[in-house]
Amino acid sequence: MDKLGRYQLIEIVGEGAMARVYKAYDPEINRTLAVKLLKAQLASDDQYRLRFLREAKGAGILSHPNIVTIYDVGVDGEHPYIAEELVEGATLADVMRSGRKLSPREIVDIGIQLARALDYAHRKGIVHRDVKPGNIMLLSNTTTVKVADFGICRIDAAGDQTDLTQHTALGDVLGTPNYMSPEQVMGLKVDARSDLFSAGVVLYKLVTGALPFEGDSIITVAVKIAQSEPPSVDKLAHDVPASLRRVIERALKKSPDKRFQTGEEMAQALIGVARELNEEEERRTQGQRIPLGVRWAALMALLVALTMGIAGTVLYNRQYQAMMDQVMGYGESLAKFMASQSAVPLLAEDWAAIEVFIQETMTRQNFPYLVVVDDEGTIRGSNEPAQIGAKYQPPKGTPVPTPDKSIAVQALADGQGRKVLDFGTPILFQGNKIGDVHLGVLEEPLSRIARLILVMLAVLAAVTIAAAALATYFLARRLATPLRALKLGLAEIGAGRYDFRINDKRRDELGEVFGAFDRAAASLEARYDKPPEPAMPPGEGTLIATSRPSGATKATT
Repeated sequence: MDKLGRYQLIEIVGEGAMARVYKAYDPEINRTLAVKLLKAQLASDDQYRLRFLREAKGAGILSHPNIVTIYDVGVDGEHPYIAEELVEGATLADVMRSGRKLSPREIVDIGIQLARALDYAHRKGIVHRDVKPGNIMLLSNTTTVKVADFGICRIDAAGDQTDLTQHTALGDVLGTPNYMSPEQVMGLKVDARSDLFSAGVVLYKLVTGALPFEGDSIITVAVKIAQSEPPSVDKLAHDVPASLRRVIERALKKSPDKRFQTGEEMAQALIGVARELNEEEERRTQGQRIPLGVRWAALMALLVALTMGIAGTVLYNRQYQAMMDQVMGYGESLAKFMASQSAVPLLAEDWAAIEVFIQETMTRQNFPYLVVVDDEGTIRGSNEPAQIGAKYQPPKGTPVPTPDKSIAVQALADGQGRKVLDFGTPILFQGNKIGDVHLGVLEEPLSRIARLILVMLAVLAAVTIAAAALATYFLARRLATPLRALKLGLAEIGAGRYDFRINDKRRDELGEVFGAFDRAAASLEARYDKPPEPAMPPGEGTLIATSRPSGATKATT
């Protein structure tokens, strides 16, 4: 077809179970729009024709920025059609099939618009009855919502013929049973709250990527919708704000009285989620509020740093002193040994023997210097031959305390700028002093070891501080989640919704608190909530209608 009524058909842009959608042009007002044409096999059915036109006319009274506007309804020969707003964009179903991941903020924005569009329609007396991603349009490159197909798949249980109910069940509504409400699959009276249940299923799908009620057959799905609880949102998507999870859980309550009672009430709840997301974003960007995890981590890091700093300082000083004592003992022992070995040659004025002793000692050990001085202060042996025969000039250094008062120890720097410990020991013969030995021992190996110990202590402290800070941060993060759940629970109870349960079976003190909260909520619900509605007697309400090949109808209740 290239023309329908006054509209010029350009191309097919979509197709559903009941109708085909064309991009069209209205030459009278120079406007591009969409024309929805009832399929030929359904157009021949008088019930479908009447239904298509009646419901389209009902939806035509809706004028809302988040609802696809209907411009015209008509029949061209045997072809009923609807002329409506052309939405440049994709359906939510197309968006999800493309793999695009919507952020919580985008999902909340979509949910607010969807809830307000449904609320507007409900106040006009129209229940959509087929709220699903395929009937929700997103304008290109935006999150602006346009709800489509209002009333097209609506079932009026009291007014339709039996064969029409069968046709509709087979072709339209049961084509997407996963989004139906419990009362819808049970054949009970449906009102605005049924649409809000379906909106909750849409949000669940957007958040988790999965449907809350799935099965191998329509019957299985319908039974799950009527009887089973959906998997918890936080088990499928861990980054979902708890407030958004709470909105979805409330929308999916089995009893309509437990759900949001109006679309505006649901929208306001989602606005609260959006406000919470905005506050979190502001805190991240402005730093007005430091999260508990960050504060605890910083406090623990500071505490560990102070502890490690004090402990490391004490340990370093003790270790350095222990090594210094070893060096001192080593130097004193060597100096005394060299004094005893130099006593006889010095007394006999055997300078050659002293030189040989010094050379052999310097060959075996790396000493900065070794000097033998007689009792008149003349150098009689030295590792520096030029010093022999000269008067010995005592070094000028910082005295170092030593338990052995007979040995004088000084800390000084040699001609090369190296730190040296000078050990001055008297040379004795039969208790009489006949000279002195001055031995230089390098302090550099000791300093090198001390620096290595200091670096190792610093690395150990840094690793310990980082580990403690990270562990504390993640511990606080884990604690923040149950605290937030408790806060939300208290908010629910404060709002009079006593059916809220945390249902977190933790094996710790928080689990005990959650259990006490749930028991208190159950007690309040039993005391103040209305008694549940009586169950439907057996045999009432059609769950699913299916057709046998012979044309006989089988009703499953």
